[in-house]
Amino acid sequence: MKNREDFSELNEQELEEKYKHYKEELFNLRFQAVTGQLSNPSRISIVRRNIARVKTYLTRLEKVKIAQLLKAEYDALLKEEKIDSLKTPLSEKISKLKARLSLKARKVNQEIKNNCDKKVAELLKSMRGEVSKKLRDAKGSEDAQLKAASKKLRDPKCTIRKKFLDKLSEMGLNDASQIATLKESKRAKLRELENIRVLQRELTAGRLPF
Repeated sequence: MKNREDFSELNEQELEEKYKHYKEELFNLRFQAVTGQLSNPSRISIVRRNIARVKTYLTRLEKVKIAQLLKAEYDALLKEEKIDSLKTPLSEKISKLKARLSLKARKVNQEIKNNCDKKVAELLKSMRGEVSKKLRDAKGSEDAQLKAASKKLRDPKCTIRKKFLDKLSEMGLNDASQIATLKESKRAKLRELENIRVLQRELTAGRLPF
């Protein structure tokens, strides 16, 4: 098709931006269609095709990245355990690589549990006590804010989001900023864990870059 946009030279971030742009455009076009303001109906199908093409390029980049990560883990295994690649059967190397990835996954899970979840629970307990102390002397709007915060902090089903933590920090509860930092650390660890799981799935499926 002539004059269609070329995505082949774009990096992952640029493709993500294109994807977001086309999704927003598609939403606006559909809204215009519903309200009878769409002047060029064919644009919807063009944008849909562009979204599909961008996703294809993103998938290709993701596959390349996964292959590179798996190859890096394989090379590290050979080096650290001083394995002779030519003399060691492939099945044995794959078995060792699976064990290596399983160990890494357990370590990351343990870090999430001990360095994130446990510390957040301790800080929340400390903050609930601090809120209770502040409530003894609070008046007016401050009293209402602290009561609302106390109620939310004591709700076991409550999701502690960044906006709420920022509000607690503004109220002088310093533990809130530490919780925000720990939550960001947990998100990073979860991404690391997901990457390990992807590599494990690649090994199980037999998609080997070595």
